[in-house]
Amino acid sequence: MTCHDVRAFQVGHDDWEGKQLLVDGIVGPRTEWAMAIAHLPLVRQDIVSRACAYVGMREVPPSGNRGLEIDAWLERCGAPIGSPWCAAFSSWCLSVPGQRKWTQAGAQALGKSMRATDRPLPGDVMWFPTGPWQGHCGIVIGVGADDVATVEGNQRNAVRVVRRLRSGVRFGDALTENELLHTVPVPPGLELVAVGYGGTR
Repeated sequence: MTCHDVRAFQVGHDDWEGKQLLVDGIVGPRTEWAMAIAHLPLVRQDIVSRACAYVGMREVPPSGNRGLEIDAWLERCGAPIGSPWCAAFSSWCLSVPGQRKWTQAGAQALGKSMRATDRPLPGDVMWFPTGPWQGHCGIVIGVGADDVATVEGNQRNAVRVVRRLRSGVRFGDALTENELLHTVPVPPGLELVAVGYGGTR
């Protein structure tokens, strides 16, 4: 791939924070990640793109589980406004055109409604229980040997990209396009977040 080809790709693609790639003709970590995402089946690309587009969005007011988008995600799942919203966000990300409409407001309910897998792919759901019925979840956007990168709603009152150890979480696959011949790397420099059991939803 020539420098011109790389620049042409960078013009139309975003990084894992939903930001336009720097058009410099260099295949750095952000461009490498975006190129790997571009080789996914379109439905997986769409899910990842939906999730990354909201990275950095914060609750308004802070710590209130509120915001225009958050309220809308909760409403479409039938959850009371002001509820924890990680699963409502993930349900919206999964509900791309041509796919099933997901409307689960609970992380455990969302994860358990999918086919369990130990081979996560971008566009799958990462989840873990935090209580008898509570849990937390997010959308997988990169996979390493021992870890995954996820975009998570309700992660410290915002949508954030973090890294999780695979050994502490579970994965649900809502799709059928599972045969990938390449990998999507875990973006460098992400915070490693430990599984917590304080209980969300």
